[in-house]
Formats: sequence, structure tokens, C-alpha cells
Amino acid sequence: MSAEISWRQEPGINRAYVWFSDGTIAGYRDLDTGHDYPTSPDCTQLMDHVLCDWIRTHGINCAGTPSEPTPPELPTGRGLLGWFDRRRARRQRSRAVAAHREWQLDHPAWKVPVDPPQAGWRDLVRNDPGQRLWQHAAELPSPRWFDLAARRETRAWTQGARGEETVAAELWRIARPGAWRYVHSVPVGARGSDIDHVLVGPGGVFTLNTKAHPGARIWIGANTFMVNGHKQPYLRNSRHEAARASRLLTAATGSTIKARSVIVLVDPSSITIRTPPPDVAITTRRGLHRWAAALPPVLSDQEVETIFNQVRRSSTWT
Repeated sequence: MSAEISWRQEPGINRAYVWFSDGTIAGYRDLDTGHDYPTSPDCTQLMDHVLCDWIRTHGINCAGTPSEPTPPELPTGRGLLGWFDRRRARRQRSRAVAAHREWQLDHPAWKVPVDPPQAGWRDLVRNDPGQRLWQHAAELPSPRWFDLAARRETRAWTQGARGEETVAAELWRIARPGAWRYVHSVPVGARGSDIDHVLVGPGGVFTLNTKAHPGARIWIGANTFMVNGHKQPYLRNSRHEAARASRLLTAATGSTIKARSVIVLVDPSSITIRTPPPDVAITTRRGLHRWAAALPPVLSDQEVETIFNQVRRSSTWT
């Protein structure tokens, strides 16, 4: 029987629960004190093994676990050689600490899934970018060599999925300093709809709609979006996504949440914005980081945490 871990963080509570695959609980560890509370003595060894691996993998702070590499004992030699040995040891220590801090930036605590087994909801931080598009492309029958229409359809789905992956890489850059959070491939409702990305941070709450049109000519008006001269419903769809997200998050948090829509264009050849849409931000994959950095702060750190705790729950979007 396998074991899973869920992390519960609330005011005054910081626990890692160990669950068996059948949904029964083996116990929990208080991460503030480092004490284990198994449901039976038989679970003690299992809990210690599973939790130590989980803490090491995700870089979770736990009482009794050093938050940074333990400094080595400095050489005690005398004279010039001893001085060089101590300087080399200090430099090695500094490099190890710097590498550890870089690792921590790449493994933020909010990326650790917190959904308990059989809880009725899924933690959306588990989702990969382009997940639904890759799945749809995989379900298409293999096109025959002469079936150009089928090949174009497959290419469109895979191109869209790769576009979402490139935008996800930019979101990682935005969130890496620690202020922003995001999830990918957010399923909404029961009809197979999804939001490409949801971004939450000091600048607000945003639904991101990725549009991969490499080499295309883009023309945008207040209510018109054209790709190579053909109208597309991207503005209408983006507004609908943001309005729906606002309603669902307001219901989940109990506070009024205003989500704003963003269309992220991937590698177009040109963009002409005749009249900027007043309620939809337009940016490119390469300009996404600069766009986020220019946003004025409207949410506190606590508000970001509260909203994201609902954004990450699949039950919020059903």
C-alpha cells in the first residue's frame, strides 16, 4: 500500500499529513515543532521515511531540519597555509549557501500540492501547461499522408499546447522572486472548458488566454481581433473567462474579486493595435514579464495567499 502527503497551512497550524492510498490516515507531523503524531506505533517508521523524503524533495522548513547547509568546521592549521585553507572553506560555504537559496527559489512552498487523497478536489498546481490540448491532440486519429486538413488540425492543437508551455516558462520567471502565484489548465464547469493560466499576485488576479500564431499579422480594435485578416472571437472569449472567474472566486472567498483578462500572443510577425480594448490586456510572450512588473500593487501578501488558496482548488471552478 502506497502513501501520500498533504500539507495543511492555516493560522496556528502547519502540518504534513501522511495518508494511505485507501484514504486512511497514518498520522501527521507538526512542522513547527518537528513532532510526529502517528495513529498507531506501526506507522512511526513509515511516517518518518515518507516525510523525510518529502521535506528533502520540496525544501520544506521543519523544526530540527536546517534551513541552509550546515557550515563545515574550519581548518585549524597555522600560518599561511592554514589561512588559505580557512579562506577556501569559507568560499565553499558561501557557494553552497548561494546554490541552496537558488534552489529554494526554484522550489517555492506554494508549488507543493496540498490536496488530501479522496478529498473530492484536486490541487491545480499539479496541472501541466497545455494539458487539455496535448490530450486532445493525442486522441486524434493519425492523419494519412495525403490528408492535409487532418494534419493541419493536429498541428493547430500541438502548436497551441507548445504556446502555453512557452507562456508557462515566462510565468515561472514572474513568480520566481516570490510575490506571484499561478496555475495552468484550469478546468471550468462540466463541458470541457478551461482557462490556460490563472495568475495571482500584488498586481491583481488575471486570466491568461494564450494564442499561438507564429508569423501571423495581428490587428486589434476595441472589440475586434483579426489574425491574418480573419476575425477571431478572442476578445469576447477572454472577457467571458474573466467574468466567470470573478463570479466563482467571489463565491469561494466571500469577498469581491475582480479578475482581469489578458491575451498573450506567441511569436506573431506584427501587432497593430488600432484601439486598445479597455478591459483586455494585450501582450506577447516576451513582453509578459515586463507587463507584470509594471502593474501597480492592489493586493497585500495576505490577500494574495487567501485568493490563491481558492484558485488552486479544482472545486472552486465547478
